[in-house]
Amino acid sequence: MSGPSTKLGWRQRLRAHFKSNSRASSSSANTVPTTTTQPSSSLSTQFALSSNLRPSAPVSSGSPATSPTPSSRKQSSSDLPTNEDILSRTLQRLSNEERATLEHQFLSNLQDVDVALDDALTAAKEKQRCCVEKKWTFTFGGRFITLKDEAKKIVGWLDRFKAVGDIASNADPVHVGLPWAGIRLLLEAATSERDQMAALLAGCETSLYMANRLKAYMDFLRTLPATLTRTNFETAVIELYVHILRFLARAIAVYQDSTIHRAFMAFWTTSDFQSFDTDCDRTGLQVEIEANNCDRTLSAQDRAHAIRGRQELEKVLKEVEQYHKMQGSLDRIEAKIDLAKLPYVAGAIFNSYQEAYVTCHPNTRVDLLQQIQSWAQQPYSKNIFWLNGDAGTGKSTISRTLAGWLTDQGRVEAIDLGASFFFKRGEADRGSAMKFFPTLVHQLVLKIPGLKILIAEVIDSDPLLYDKSLGEQFDKLIYAPLKQLNLTRNSSIIVVVVDALDECEKEEDIKAILQLWSRLPQITTVNIRLFLTSRPELPIRLGFKDMSADTHQDLLLREIPLTTVQRDIWVFLKDEFSRIRRWYNAELRSGTPLHDEWPGDTVLQTFAEMAVPLFIVGATICRFIGDPDWDATEQLETLLNFQRIGQISQMEQTYLPVLKQLSRSSSDQHGQERLYAEFRMIVGSIVVLASPLSMSSLAVLLDIRQQTIATRLRSLHSVLHIPADPEQPIRTLHLSFGEFLLSNKLHDEPFGVDGPATHQMLLSRCLQLLSGPDGLRENMCGIEYPGQPRQEVSSTRIQKRFPPPIQYACRYWVNHAQSGMVQIHDNDEVHAFLRKHLLHWLEALSLMDAVAEVIGYLTILQSLLTLSGRSNDSTQISAFLEDARRFVLANRYIADIAPLQLYSSALLFAPQTSIVRNTCGQIPRWIRRCPITPKTWGHELQKLEGHTDGVNAVAFSQDGLVLASASHDKTVRLWNPTTGQEVQKLEGHTDGVNAVAFSQDGSLLASASDDQTVRLWNPTTGQVVQKLEGHTDGVNAVAFSQNGLVLASASDDQTVRLWNPTTGQVVQKPEGHTHVVRAVAFSQDGLLLASASYDKTVRLWNPTTGQEIKRLENMPDFETISPTHDNMIWFTHRGILNIDEGSLSAQASQLGSDHSMILMHEWIRLGTRKLLWLPQEYRSDVTSFRNNTFGIGRPSGQVAFIELDDSWGMV
Repeated sequence: MSGPSTKLGWRQRLRAHFKSNSRASSSSANTVPTTTTQPSSSLSTQFALSSNLRPSAPVSSGSPATSPTPSSRKQSSSDLPTNEDILSRTLQRLSNEERATLEHQFLSNLQDVDVALDDALTAAKEKQRCCVEKKWTFTFGGRFITLKDEAKKIVGWLDRFKAVGDIASNADPVHVGLPWAGIRLLLEAATSERDQMAALLAGCETSLYMANRLKAYMDFLRTLPATLTRTNFETAVIELYVHILRFLARAIAVYQDSTIHRAFMAFWTTSDFQSFDTDCDRTGLQVEIEANNCDRTLSAQDRAHAIRGRQELEKVLKEVEQYHKMQGSLDRIEAKIDLAKLPYVAGAIFNSYQEAYVTCHPNTRVDLLQQIQSWAQQPYSKNIFWLNGDAGTGKSTISRTLAGWLTDQGRVEAIDLGASFFFKRGEADRGSAMKFFPTLVHQLVLKIPGLKILIAEVIDSDPLLYDKSLGEQFDKLIYAPLKQLNLTRNSSIIVVVVDALDECEKEEDIKAILQLWSRLPQITTVNIRLFLTSRPELPIRLGFKDMSADTHQDLLLREIPLTTVQRDIWVFLKDEFSRIRRWYNAELRSGTPLHDEWPGDTVLQTFAEMAVPLFIVGATICRFIGDPDWDATEQLETLLNFQRIGQISQMEQTYLPVLKQLSRSSSDQHGQERLYAEFRMIVGSIVVLASPLSMSSLAVLLDIRQQTIATRLRSLHSVLHIPADPEQPIRTLHLSFGEFLLSNKLHDEPFGVDGPATHQMLLSRCLQLLSGPDGLRENMCGIEYPGQPRQEVSSTRIQKRFPPPIQYACRYWVNHAQSGMVQIHDNDEVHAFLRKHLLHWLEALSLMDAVAEVIGYLTILQSLLTLSGRSNDSTQISAFLEDARRFVLANRYIADIAPLQLYSSALLFAPQTSIVRNTCGQIPRWIRRCPITPKTWGHELQKLEGHTDGVNAVAFSQDGLVLASASHDKTVRLWNPTTGQEVQKLEGHTDGVNAVAFSQDGSLLASASDDQTVRLWNPTTGQVVQKLEGHTDGVNAVAFSQNGLVLASASDDQTVRLWNPTTGQVVQKPEGHTHVVRAVAFSQDGLLLASASYDKTVRLWNPTTGQEIKRLENMPDFETISPTHDNMIWFTHRGILNIDEGSLSAQASQLGSDHSMILMHEWIRLGTRKLLWLPQEYRSDVTSFRNNTFGIGRPSGQVAFIELDDSWGMV
């Protein structure tokens, strides 16, 4: 038996373990005596790592072990330092304090090393989960990192260490010579603060990366014989080892400090990183140099062996480096994949292929451009520069010039073009704000470091964000990500250029964009600015008026002296006419060339005066005279003759000469009539198309020869952009040309375009194209099985099966019906198309990612039923459209995911009497037994799903266009009741939300929460306007006065408070209730405020003085109370309350009106009549009513709608 056990130190235990393991692993190996030196600390006992141990495998699993030293080498193994010696020398290089810190972090038992590795791996994965949940990012040591990815890298490095295999048999000094206990402690450390987590993860990842490199060098070192060059290499390796241990010791020392002290310290600081990176770079370079020198003094045999070892080293280092870079590459690939999900408008971006690149003449607009450039460059300029001017004054040209200058500056200066968006009315996506913010973000991620990863995470968490409101898009794509960045103070100034905001189609979108960009001063992490141009339209002027004067700088082009503008136009004209003269003379085959001064200063002055202040007039003059298909001198004379007419507008002087010359291409009357008819069809289509088409696509749509279009457009290059490539879209050079063609001034002219008639013609052509042999049919893309997701269908296949003319017709035929004021009726071309192709059309729109637009299309078509005024002519199509609307509402979700489900699931579960089910298709034969479905559509229009907990309250805006819902999930959501889309998600409350209410004008939404606050939101942007604090318990109800000047709130703290919504101040605090106050409401005239409490009273107050006017006692508990036209009659969820009598009645006879619709108990009532009985699952206290539609909040988190028509029947 052995003697009493002796407590050994960790070094002795480790030495004993390796000695025994060495004997077991190689019986033929001689025991190598070791000579140790005694450091001055307790680390005097060295690791006994036998140099005879079999070298471990390279870092990557599966790599062959390094070959042993050839037996022909004469060096004794005792001549080479052991692994123990190397670690001992490394530790001696550390300070006493650093050695003391690391002493207890090495593990002598190799099973303990395995356990520590497993624990560290588990801790790293937990850190990764935490960072994924919190979406943390950070800029650390000049490096932008996403913390979840940093944790992922650590997991990878630890897995590589584990992949080495049996540590006990491989006895690797880097495995054993790392302070694994300390690394485990660091990874298990509780870090709830982002900055500490960033420092911890970045430091551990860097350490493990360098440790993997160190391991490769140590493996190579063991293959070399004893030489002076080997000693130099060994010294360099030890130096790298020292840096790694010193870096880890710094963090472990922080961990071992007191918990309170540690709470305020990061494990590593930015300076730690910078020093470590610098030291590793310097030392790593020295290691590489010494490694290359190792074979210089060797014999031929040893050199061959060393070369093989060096090749193995390079292979392993390459693997390590590739893995290190691969993580970043994968991050970038994932980010790129996520960004690809975000749609953008390519043609709206500066210098895009589709957009003409026209900039200011270098000698024009000099002072103006200098002023704008100065604003862009100055560090403390205002955040927004608004350049406004009338149509044709050159705003877009100035925008392009600025964008080009910023792009050039970005290559050398600390200022750059961040993004751009050039609006253009009549060009589909360029005339809409739907993809405005996604388009900007697509560009910003290329210019702002670290933004790409943040945006990718946003898209990954909300892939349908592009379909949300502008406010939510701005918050999640611009505002929140930019505020998360941590860029250096000297980072570039980023300028966003937005041109022609007035050409955005929706006025409310223009207002929202201005409101959202006004928050730029709140973004301090990056110096970002906005340059914006527009006409001085009223919505834009009002938007800037609402902004702080400190936010924006304005410049009005009309305030620039006309003499300056005229001089600039003259300079432009002189240069352009010189170009025309040179071209004319170069092409001249006979006759007299133009003289050097042609056309002369007098003519130039005449044209400059004719054009001022519109640069578009000057540009059109030059294009007209310089048209290569016409003689320049004749064109000049034509323009001068028009100028002499007088009494015609500037636009007439500009465009009439272009149009009048059409008649010169045909002399006989019949030819001219045909010419003008083709002109009206071709050019009329170009100016009214919802989105530009190429010449080839236009030919298909209009069913005419492409050559005919080319011939008719030949003389219009001065007003149209006609690319040489027939596959590129044709555009008007300026919006004013289309406006002129459609104006009443040309009503009697043969080239005047009748807008509505042209739209009607295009409607017919669209429907004929879609119904033709190359038009729509089931499964046009050859989808393989009914449930195949549309994301699996390649965009190439979709583009092939749906070429541009088909896509245009699908998306815009309804637009042409609306703009053409078509009076649709039974059995007309619209009705015939829908009966045959409705499902095909829905499938096509789904594959084009546009199925969300269908409800809007059907609503437009329903509005066109009333134009004829003859209801008997449209009964069938009216019923068809309503059934189609219900069909789409019920199946939009699945149609967007798997289009072919329209022909199976959608038809199968439609009601038995559904017109779409019985007219537009057949249930597939592979469905052998069909469920019994309801005979008709139910009362529920649709369910709105999104809340993750029960819905406590719902409220319609006064116009019925928005429904707000409040939930236990701490959010308020805004919905479009027509389409069922969530348009806003309002986040900020820290507890459940109990109530919501819109102001009368819809400009504010109030929400009441158990977090003891009331919040006021802008429903358009989703921004918090005010946070009202003062209640000492949860808030149960809110209500606006009719004029919106007062907001009332009721609370569990037994009080009612009246607030000024503008200032957020309490104006009255009516007191008297002795229990929770559950409901509050203003009378319709605003003279009374009613409150209902669990103290069994209802009280009426004077809102101005806060005095109690009347008290009704012994009342039941009311959850809701709302006014009628009579101040003495109030609705409650328990019945109708008569204030005068102090009575509660379940009868509605007291209302005195048969036109008030209410929900009482299980009935929806209209006046005194019971209208609709609700099943149990539809009975709820959480309801709101507007425009014949009830919104009902459910405990499941769903919101349901029930719609009634005016004659009490169900729609």
